[in-house]
Amino acid sequence: MRFLNKPFLSMLLTLLIGVFSSHSVFAATAVASVSQNSVTKDEVFLLRVTTDEKVSSGALDLAPLQKDFYVGTPSFGSSMRIVNGSRTVSSEWNITLAPLRLGRLEIPSFDIEGAKTKPITINVAVNKAAPKQSDMAEFQLNLSKDSLYPQEVAELDVKLIIKADPRRLQDPKIAPPSSAQLDVEPIGESKQFQDVINGQEVTVVQQSFHISSQKPGQFKLNGPKLTGAVVYSTNNSSTTRLFQLDTPVKTLDVAVKEVPKGYQGEWLPTSNFKLIQQWSDSQGNELGSSNALGDDKQKIEMEAGDSLTRTITMTASNLTQHQLPKLNITYPKTVRVYEEKPKFGTTQSGDAVVVYKQVLIPKESGSISLPDVSQAWFNTDSQSQETSNALGLELSVQASERASSSSPTPVMETPTQQASPTIVTVENPGMWPYLTALFAALWLISSAFAFYFWSRRGTVVKPKQKDERQSDTAEALIAALKMKDGVKTRTLFEQWKTENPDLSGETLETIEAELAKLNQNLYAEADSPNQSWDPRLAINTIKKPKRLSSKTQKSTLEKL
Repeated sequence: MRFLNKPFLSMLLTLLIGVFSSHSVFAATAVASVSQNSVTKDEVFLLRVTTDEKVSSGALDLAPLQKDFYVGTPSFGSSMRIVNGSRTVSSEWNITLAPLRLGRLEIPSFDIEGAKTKPITINVAVNKAAPKQSDMAEFQLNLSKDSLYPQEVAELDVKLIIKADPRRLQDPKIAPPSSAQLDVEPIGESKQFQDVINGQEVTVVQQSFHISSQKPGQFKLNGPKLTGAVVYSTNNSSTTRLFQLDTPVKTLDVAVKEVPKGYQGEWLPTSNFKLIQQWSDSQGNELGSSNALGDDKQKIEMEAGDSLTRTITMTASNLTQHQLPKLNITYPKTVRVYEEKPKFGTTQSGDAVVVYKQVLIPKESGSISLPDVSQAWFNTDSQSQETSNALGLELSVQASERASSSSPTPVMETPTQQASPTIVTVENPGMWPYLTALFAALWLISSAFAFYFWSRRGTVVKPKQKDERQSDTAEALIAALKMKDGVKTRTLFEQWKTENPDLSGETLETIEAELAKLNQNLYAEADSPNQSWDPRLAINTIKKPKRLSSKTQKSTLEKL
């Protein structure tokens, strides 16, 4: 035992002290505490968690609390203190909590990078003065019809009335109406406004939905639901409370009937369907009554090449815009048809509406019968099949009085018989040969100057002649092309052709091709690929048209 001398004992003691001291230095501690551990339901209290290490804010996992408590946004901070050369570091979290249920709840132990806190038990009692869900918020539902036919649409109007101060809402979430068998689609955007109900100022959130079904049966429609929290305090207490919003869900019964047996035609269930027709001429003037349902069609006289516009408007209740039928009309081959894209919308009363517009141009003279339009639909009020009609027209087409007259054939002058030359014999010419040469030189010089000025005059005057040809009709046609107005462009083009009978076939074909591209761009089907059209080629062709050759104008050289 001699080896256990005093130096060895002192060294061993030093090592043991160093080990324990180093362990005490590197072992971090964490502490959790609450402002109170006996609360009532919805009462807010504070949880404080500290550690003597510098850590990040994400070192504390609050997910285990969310099962039993409403967890507010935590506040986090780190600090460092140096006292007499000794440095201390700490990190701290402050979290607002509110119990979600009654009984004994436990705040679990937290592990902060190896440092663990002790669990805390919270006793939650009943709050007899707690408000009801209806005291904070409630829903009002209004379903227009609870008995439908397949594809028929009912409207569900939803109003959320928030009676608490909206600034005190915490994480509000609204679940929309839903159904496993019914189609539920929102109508537009929700509206929010202030209102007074029973003397209380409230906040109202309003939204409407389309309810429909493709199949018959008995279905359930689940109403909307509001979740979140409201921060409030009672008048006789300064305690802050957090009321949990969880509005009850109302359930509505919807019955969808079967399609009646024996129904023929396109299925169009609606309580009110209207088919409105209007005829107008090329100037936009309405042509008499277009909705007469008599046996005789209205008779109209017009010239070939003039345009006639047919506008058909369909409106229906309890249907969406795109459920309205497509317009399919077969016209005679003697009529050129230009159809615009249909325009969908909604009336002030909420009915769906679609407008079809067609431009009709008779190509030949004679009698032309424009067909009627009929649409079958099912009246859901009377539960019977009905048909709406719009009569066509009887056209008496006359040959156009503005038809271009043929260009006058230039008269070829009969060449006069050349006189036989007279031979003159000059015995002594004297100075005549010199004078003749002088006049010949002057003639050549004057001819050269005349040809020069004639060619220069042609280049200067030519654009001016083109400008003079830009009539009011041509300017209006160019403006219509820039605006891409298919109806106006066609009308003005026909008028421009009549005013300019000397246009070449190449010019007319170019413009006709460009107008066909314009019509394809304007009147193509909604689901067809949309191709952009540039009017510059048509405009340049109208500004600088090629014309038929004419010999009626005399050249400037002949005048000289």
